[in-house]
Amino acid sequence: MRVLFVHPGPLMYSEIYLRLEPLGMERVAAAVRAAGHQVQILDLQIFTHQDFYRLVENWRPQALGFSLNYLANVPEVLDLAEGARALLKDSLIFAGGHSASFVAGELLEHCPGLDCVLRGEGESATPLLLESFGGGTLVNVPGVVTRDGEGPAPRLLEDLDRFFPARDLARRRRKYFIGVLDPCASIEFTRGCPWDCSFCSAWTFYGRSYRKSSAPAIAEDMRSIAEPNVFIVDTSPLSIRNTVLKLEASWKSGRSRKPTIWRPERTCCAAIAKFSNIGAGLDSNTCFWGWKRSMRTGSNSIASAHHPTSTSRLSKSPASWA
Repeated sequence: MRVLFVHPGPLMYSEIYLRLEPLGMERVAAAVRAAGHQVQILDLQIFTHQDFYRLVENWRPQALGFSLNYLANVPEVLDLAEGARALLKDSLIFAGGHSASFVAGELLEHCPGLDCVLRGEGESATPLLLESFGGGTLVNVPGVVTRDGEGPAPRLLEDLDRFFPARDLARRRRKYFIGVLDPCASIEFTRGCPWDCSFCSAWTFYGRSYRKSSAPAIAEDMRSIAEPNVFIVDTSPLSIRNTVLKLEASWKSGRSRKPTIWRPERTCCAAIAKFSNIGAGLDSNTCFWGWKRSMRTGSNSIASAHHPTSTSRLSKSPASWA
């Protein structure tokens, strides 16, 4: 089956401060490709709506999935879904992502062009959705919401090492950046969060689960990244410290220089020799880490900043971190 995944266009601030690669969509694309489908990704942060309609008309995807992580992108996605429906009468058109999971019914109500919304994580559910579409029924897929009813509760991906992001499907990768990290790739060490901060919806999306990739898998994923900078997208900092320590031990890139680890009292910052910069941004009530290799001396020294802004549980001894 020909499957096209589309990330919506940029929000205002992303034109100025950041434009991150669609990491979640790349991981879902990897799972769908592993199931035997032909997959393409189109990121409208970089490409235009004209590019979208040209690809839809020429390639004729049999399934079209929209990533919807921000409510501000809802009008654009609904308009694109309606426009695509006029060209793809018999194709499956669906949406998924963080925000889509919370407003699935409203999306279907306002957009006749959408066949369904897939709630929760997409790596396991999307291949099942495509298989069910071929069989004629969707309501048995975990996390699916259709006009005819809802499927079982969404399932979480048990093994984060299973699907590496399909970065090869994202074109013009040098367009991705965050601040001065330009160009910049993204990577995921962990997923979910066990806390229940009132300002955050991550714990409601993940059900307060918390899963970690293994250090060897992270090292292999990092080794595949061509960009000189990498941004860690994790929601929670709980195991970044321990992951970095294990990563140092497991890193086998073939370079002679070993990773350098700096250990302040409450956190850990690291730079892997192949990267100019590694950064991780977390909610302001926890911490912000930045890693920067010294370019003036050519050494692997680390410049770091730690900004605790609250006396939350995350300020406790690192020994208590999972």
